Amino acid sequence: MSTAPTRTERPLTERPIVVGLDGSPSALVALDWAAAEARTRGCGLTLVYAHPGDRYSLAVIDLAPRELADDIFDEALDRLTSQGFGDLEVRTALRYGLVPRVLVRASLRAPMLVVGRQGLGRFAELVMGSTSLACAAHTRVPLTIVPDGWAPPVRPRDCVLLGVDGSARGEAAVEYAFGLAAERHARIVAVHAIQLPLGYPADRPLRPDAARYEEAAAAAFQSSVEPWRAKVPEVDVTTAVEYEHPAVALAHYAAGADLAVIGGRGHGRVTGMLLGSVARSVLRRMPIPVTVVRDRKV
Repeated sequence: MSTAPTRTERPLTERPIVVGLDGSPSALVALDWAAAEARTRGCGLTLVYAHPGDRYSLAVIDLAPRELADDIFDEALDRLTSQGFGDLEVRTALRYGLVPRVLVRASLRAPMLVVGRQGLGRFAELVMGSTSLACAAHTRVPLTIVPDGWAPPVRPRDCVLLGVDGSARGEAAVEYAFGLAAERHARIVAVHAIQLPLGYPADRPLRPDAARYEEAAAAAFQSSVEPWRAKVPEVDVTTAVEYEHPAVALAHYAAGADLAVIGGRGHGRVTGMLLGSVARSVLRRMPIPVTVVRDRKV
């Protein structure tokens, strides 16, 4: 018989993974991934539902937010039990305000924030980089976005897919990927994508320019990957150069990986975490979870 997860709203003493729930099927898929991650890490989960509006005015005239939150939490707890995660410690939290602001605040001391790629209403804007949410509070923890169609593989692929651009702002993502791979005895496939100018063949640079593109790719790996390869020699690393959009390049390798890791820009805003249009394209295309790691120093 499965054991129901322990539900409580008292302060946490450990660092649980924060999961954003909004009642959508996408959020439940994200919950599945977060539960498996929590078990691997040996931590619990905090399930957060954000309701727009002010809690005090709503409390006088409307009980719907609490009732809705209870329904959402009950569905999530039932799902955890049915998926075999009844042993996890699970906390729940109803908060009021803009969803991205609530989630980033709730995750300030968490090891990770997890959300679904699509949600109800404006929830999905957290990962789509809406400029209307640019003033939301910033977070300094990894943000994992789980696609709607994700399902646990029959067997783990033991592979972390890493997007490499060679920039200082991408160093945190490289460090995170190597740490994760070392802990889980996984290998890394590091991909550097170069978009060629219009008129070039789709798969390679023209011969006179090939050398400089190859040098640029080698420099990106040398500055980003090689220092960590030396620090963590037990991790097997394969590098690959693709001459196309980063989203397309990474998607080519997704089938062989458990997770993709990309960097984020540290502008102190939610939109700054996601590398603008490049990250939005990666998030839309990737069939596997993507973790965005923002550089805390930038």
